[in-house]
Amino acid sequence: MRIKHTYPPLLTTFTIALATLTLAACGGSSSNSKNNNSEPITQAEKKFDCTGSNEAGARIICIGSPDDLSDSAVQKHLLEELAQAQTGDTYILPQGRYNFDRTVEYNGMTDNTPVSHLTFKGAGMDKTIIDTSNASADGFLINNTDNLIFEDFGIYESNNNALKIKNSNGVIIRRMATVWETDYQSTNGAYGMYPVETQNVLIEDSFVKGSADAGIYVGQSDNIIVRNNIAEKNVAGIEIENSTRADVYNNKAIKNTGGILIFDLPIGNGKYGEGVRVFNNHVEDNNAPNFANKSSFAGGVHIVPPGTGVIVLSTSDVEIFNNVIKDHQTTSIAITSYLLADESIVDLPNPEATSYGSIHPFADIYMDGWSPLVRNINVHSNDISVAEGVNDPEGDLIADIIQGYQIFHIFNPDVANGKTTIPHILYDGAGELLANTPNPGGEGESILQAIVGGINQIAEGVKSNNPDAGDYTPIDLSKFAAYEQANALCQSSNGIDDLNLFAASVFETTPQPHSFDENGNPLSKLELLLEEGVNEVAADIMADTKGVMLCEEAYQGSPVTVIFDNEEFGCTSDDASNPLCSI
Repeated sequence: MRIKHTYPPLLTTFTIALATLTLAACGGSSSNSKNNNSEPITQAEKKFDCTGSNEAGARIICIGSPDDLSDSAVQKHLLEELAQAQTGDTYILPQGRYNFDRTVEYNGMTDNTPVSHLTFKGAGMDKTIIDTSNASADGFLINNTDNLIFEDFGIYESNNNALKIKNSNGVIIRRMATVWETDYQSTNGAYGMYPVETQNVLIEDSFVKGSADAGIYVGQSDNIIVRNNIAEKNVAGIEIENSTRADVYNNKAIKNTGGILIFDLPIGNGKYGEGVRVFNNHVEDNNAPNFANKSSFAGGVHIVPPGTGVIVLSTSDVEIFNNVIKDHQTTSIAITSYLLADESIVDLPNPEATSYGSIHPFADIYMDGWSPLVRNINVHSNDISVAEGVNDPEGDLIADIIQGYQIFHIFNPDVANGKTTIPHILYDGAGELLANTPNPGGEGESILQAIVGGINQIAEGVKSNNPDAGDYTPIDLSKFAAYEQANALCQSSNGIDDLNLFAASVFETTPQPHSFDENGNPLSKLELLLEEGVNEVAADIMADTKGVMLCEEAYQGSPVTVIFDNEEFGCTSDDASNPLCSI
């Protein structure tokens, strides 16, 4: 597909050729969990439970009674006690499966007395099950209270999100299950475990299945550890979105549409992601059909191609290492700018704009601090492989890429030993292309500088000509200058069993004379292949044999420490002796 831009007097006419790779989204072991691919037991004998330690005088509230463990009695008792919550309360849920017809909801802002340190505890993720299929909204919804613990129970069949937590500092979710029992159904709820706008989040030893969006999702949050979990048969297994300082390790993501997703979306609240490490995970066979509900939002998971292992969208400062990523029918790792989800991010600004919002479709978001591009991505030391017969890439939105590489492989059957059609590591390269291509008719600036600099220039004019427009925050142009560097993506030491790993970008990251047509328009590598024919130059470029993804200084992330009260979690603390953390 070609994206055509009619440049106003600020710039000149220019056409960017873009292959439509659209990959985007809008998310263990213990004595109480099932190992490997097994699911928690869905029925257990009802049994009253009143265990727990009373620390510093905190209340232990045993839900239900020995005489009445009916669904209605258990639900009524929990909601009544929660309405009178006090700091330090622990709610002990009885064993058994209980059908609720109301959301279990608590909002710490409902009165003037701060309440924190609430614990919800069951008899085991396979022994205490709260079935919320008759509740119209979320299963559990907890807002505006700090230091929350959820452990040892399951939340099943929610009509929206299973466990949503918002605006909390200190969240522990351990040995929990969120489950939709019918596989791959768009009528399933959206998110399983869903902390959003939170800090210091630990999710461990848990099981998620069946979410029509993301099984484990942490969004707009800081200081996150997601470890030792199993995510299967969701659209997205694990998703970190618009969040900073996250460690995702020792998880198993299998049979989802996409395994692990790292996204930075144009949400406009000043919260954008960076500093994510994805390591020592087992990501396998994420080839499920995409059963998400369709959305008008360009970044919705409904456009994730089936058969994708790991996806990085827009997020910078990401390290992906020491993972096993195997048997994905489309691609093992996809790294892409938001340009490939919504082409209008590279529209030229409107010089006739009279308000900030009319300058550019994303003017407010650019000025809010978001970047649609990726940089400082380091993919190394992963075991990436595709078994014979697994390769079968699909997705209407990437049909041209699939077609291009099918043609490429006819003439280059030895690349990747014939085990893949499109690269194992597929990178769009759009940020470097825009940053390194001079703006036609300009004064030496790049296309990218012309877009973001043009927004600043016009915004200053709006402010001067319209006193009622209010102030604006100029885009930091130095941030975008960093995309000129050739090490936006570094990949090294990936592949096993003598696999000839195939890594390539859609665009050349450092444009050459042959990167453009006779009118000066940049060509994607696929267009070069199709328009010039399969020759030595085109084939060499398509396979990235010049090592354009090798970097002298690759990004290295820092370990994350989650602090909950006086406890610390992560590779710097309780897992410090774990060999998984020694890399």
